[in-house]
Amino acid sequence: MEEKYLLNQKLIVAIVKKDYAIDIVKIAKKNGAEGSTIFYGKGSAEKSVYEDILGIKYEPEKEIVLIGVKKEIVDDVLEAISKKAKMKKPGNGIAFVLDVNKCIGIARLLKEMGI
Repeated sequence: MEEKYLLNQKLIVAIVKKDYAIDIVKIAKKNGAEGSTIFYGKGSAEKSVYEDILGIKYEPEKEIVLIGVKKEIVDDVLEAISKKAKMKKPGNGIAFVLDVNKCIGIARLLKEMGI
């Protein structure tokens, strides 16, 4: 049997300050995202970069949120994440979107699309 794929998905990757991830997931869901994954990381910039250059407290702990969304809503979800995490302010995080060429494992969505 041939594998069927979702072809209209994007992946939003948000790297935010510690304790922001849950709020990011909530705002993403409110704007149409269905699921996400959170994991933890640590920034690699030197302490002086945070304190001397950016003028912010040294907090290397980060939360990384992966959010799969339909391409039709990616801009709305990304904008909501940016506002919630105050990403226009230095040191609050970064988010970017990656193309997903093929996506499997989301049986409910495949069924809805008749695949």
